[in-house]
Amino acid sequence: MFVEVSSFVTYVYWLFQSLFPCTPPQLLPTSHLNTQQYLGTWYFVAAVGGRQSDIGAFTPMDSTVFDLQEAKKTSTLRLTGAIRVGDVCVTRVWTYHLHPEKDYLEVEGRPNRRTVLWSGQWLSCSDCILLQETDRGEVQDEMNRVMLYARNGSLSTDIVKDFQAKMSCLGIKEFLSLPQKREYCPMDGAPAV
Repeated sequence: MFVEVSSFVTYVYWLFQSLFPCTPPQLLPTSHLNTQQYLGTWYFVAAVGGRQSDIGAFTPMDSTVFDLQEAKKTSTLRLTGAIRVGDVCVTRVWTYHLHPEKDYLEVEGRPNRRTVLWSGQWLSCSDCILLQETDRGEVQDEMNRVMLYARNGSLSTDIVKDFQAKMSCLGIKEFLSLPQKREYCPMDGAPAV
């Protein structure tokens, strides 16, 4: 009896693996998102894109850190980035709007951009989060990229390799890992939104 059950379980497992070899990460729907657990410091570690042009803007970056905070407006988040490009520190600010009827974040000033959040548990990393950005415009210009962020600036290379392998399995193959050779830029104050 045990051998029969064991054989059946093994068969079902291999059948599942053959039918669904690449499981996507778990969606974090913004309509039910506990934003408090995601506020604070995030380090930009790596990115993948459907095309090289999807991640090309990240190529000159080195050590990059972000701070996510609630904005003064309800259901609005403010992401401030301290981005190292060579010897220069660049500060950028993005404003994201959460809508209860949508499963994505809306980026202020970018009506065609959708930002979807995915759980880092997919990489066995509870201190990670994945952000997928897509632009829906002209068919030939659609952008699709996924960025890996972590609470720790020195994320394990095994997790980064796992991110690359799993995204490649899903068909998103262009990969970039930030060098993180230089010191992080200070987080300059940006005006509240």
